Amino acid sequence: MFKAKYLIAVFGLFLMGACNPKINSAFVKQYDTLEYSEDVVVFELKDKIPENAEILGLVTIRDTGFTVKCNYETVVNEAKLEARKAGGNAIKITMHKKPNFWSTCHRIDASILKIDN
Repeated sequence: MFKAKYLIAVFGLFLMGACNPKINSAFVKQYDTLEYSEDVVVFELKDKIPENAEILGLVTIRDTGFTVKCNYETVVNEAKLEARKAGGNAIKITMHKKPNFWSTCHRIDASILKIDN
């Protein structure tokens, strides 16, 4: 009986984590974490970044195979959270793959930036 409850709990935790996209970050420099309420500017593929932008790192967001929360707004918000963790106040989308036959998720790569106002 105990084993069954334990297995159900572990399986439930696995499913909760599997529903979210896979996020990988690599930072070359970090500042103090920004508050969640602070704005993070998003530069899309076609946008140019300001000359004074400092690159703090990269973030990639992918499908885990079980991901269900992966529309474009959600994956961009995840990238913005990673930027805040590094003290960045902007991201530059460098790659965007739309949902297709292989994946129902939006997948992005983005540079994490710090821009002086």
